[in-house]
Amino acid sequence: MNVSLLRFLYFYLVLACAGAYAQEAPSSNNILLVADKVEDAVYFVNADTLEVESKVEVGRGPHEITVLPQLNRAYVTNYEGSPSVSIIDTNSRREIYRSNLRRLDRPHGIVPSHDGKWLYITVEANLAVLQMDPRNGEPLQTIETGQRFTHMVVASPDGKRLYTSNLGSGNISVIDLTSNQLIQHIETGNGTEGIALTPDGTELWITNRASDTVSILNTESLEVFETFTVEGFPIRVEISPDGRMAVVSSAEAGEVTIIDVSTKRTLARVGVGEFPVGVEISSDSQRAFIGNSRSGSISVIDLRSYQVTNLVKLGRGPDGMAYLAIKR
Repeated sequence: MNVSLLRFLYFYLVLACAGAYAQEAPSSNNILLVADKVEDAVYFVNADTLEVESKVEVGRGPHEITVLPQLNRAYVTNYEGSPSVSIIDTNSRREIYRSNLRRLDRPHGIVPSHDGKWLYITVEANLAVLQMDPRNGEPLQTIETGQRFTHMVVASPDGKRLYTSNLGSGNISVIDLTSNQLIQHIETGNGTEGIALTPDGTELWITNRASDTVSILNTESLEVFETFTVEGFPIRVEISPDGRMAVVSSAEAGEVTIIDVSTKRTLARVGVGEFPVGVEISSDSQRAFIGNSRSGSISVIDLRSYQVTNLVKLGRGPDGMAYLAIKR
């Protein structure tokens, strides 16, 4: 019996057991999942009541997280120690499998394909992106970027491209998903890190933390058409689901900047906690959740008033987050 088949059978045996032992029904509220890279855990936060409901232990140094609601799964990149991806059942709130990446080291950014068929994970030490089967956690092929610290990754809504930020090279890589081949690299600025697409896929927003700038790429021409200053070590960017606002976290300033996507005008700078990194926006585009990685807290910002309305205390190093919207 080959190794791949054994891994497949083991995964589904664990999955069956997890379902058998699940004792609570899934929440009827929206859920914010928070990876804590210090406590080696993922927190489940009720996004409506802001109550911390559950804590799930994962691998060492979990940095980023994504969800596939159709599979009732969350996937967490464990950046430190033995490189792995934790797979969590979002109903039972248990780690049901931990995929060992073997020689693929420093997994960080993670995103599903537009149809949920594949996961794409940056592996910094290998200067590449890994394709994974989300159903069984099986690592498949790698796509080389050849760039230093390939860090974050996003997928285009039409399913045709991946974009990665390459922190050590000051550029982004564009990958064709029909052929799984690199198209080109595009210079943006020193310390390219945060990366986000507008919902229509026409603009790619990039934070250049060492340059204190944000660059915007036209995804049709693959040209940077605008770069502007956002002070304080801009480290992440997210675009609201309605496409109206961009939220940029500036880690050293302890602030986030809210920007009008259409006009590129700054709407507000909002003080949050210490060293904010992770940004997640609710599915209704009304709230932003900011992970204060050195304060052990999540700041909740009302995107209508641009005010911090709540502070959720949890863990010691909240970082990457994912929003799981419950359909009612």
